Amino acid sequence: MKRSVLRISALLVLALAGIAPRTLAQKSYALGVSGGAAIPTGKFSEAQSTGYAVTAFLALGVPDLPLGVRFDGIYNNFLGRTVTALAGGNTTNPHVRVMGVLGNLIYSFPGSSAKPYVVTGAGIYNVKADVPGVRSKSDFGYSAGFGATFGLRALAGFIEARYHGVSRDTEDGGNIQFVPITLGIVF
Repeated sequence: MKRSVLRISALLVLALAGIAPRTLAQKSYALGVSGGAAIPTGKFSEAQSTGYAVTAFLALGVPDLPLGVRFDGIYNNFLGRTVTALAGGNTTNPHVRVMGVLGNLIYSFPGSSAKPYVVTGAGIYNVKADVPGVRSKSDFGYSAGFGATFGLRALAGFIEARYHGVSRDTEDGGNIQFVPITLGIVF
C-alpha cells in the first residue's frame, strides 16, 4: 500500500513538474519597440509633411484575459512643409517634434497566427517647433487605434495604426492630429 502511494505521489510530482514550466512561461508583461511613418492630419497637415515615429512600451496583462494595460513613450518628428504665399514667394515651416507618455487599455481578439487588437489611451504630449528660442509646451491628448500581433520565432511582431489628438490653445497653433503607422517587435 505504501509503495503504491509513493509511486502515485512520484508520478503526480513529475506531472506537476512538467506543467510548471509551461505555466511560468506565460508572462504577464511584455516590452516592445516600433518605428514607422508619422502622418499629419487635419490643419496640422497644412504646415507639416510626413515624418517618422518611434515608440517604446511596457504592456501588462493576464495571459487568459483579452484586456490589458500598456504604457507608451512616443517620439514623432514631422518635416516642415514649404508653402507658397499668395503674394508670391515660398515659406518653409519648421520641423515639429511631438513626444509623449501615454496610458492605454488594450483589447485583444482571439486569433491563431495573427491576433488583432484595439488600443485607446490618453496622456501628456510635449510639442516643440525646431526654431531657436522657442520653448516646448506640454498638453493633454488622446489616442485610439488598432493593430495585430503575429509570431516571429521566439519573438512577436506587430503592425499598428493609431490616431493621436493633442488639445492645444489657438495661440499655441491649435490642435495637433496625426496617425503613426508602425511595425514593431515585442519581447
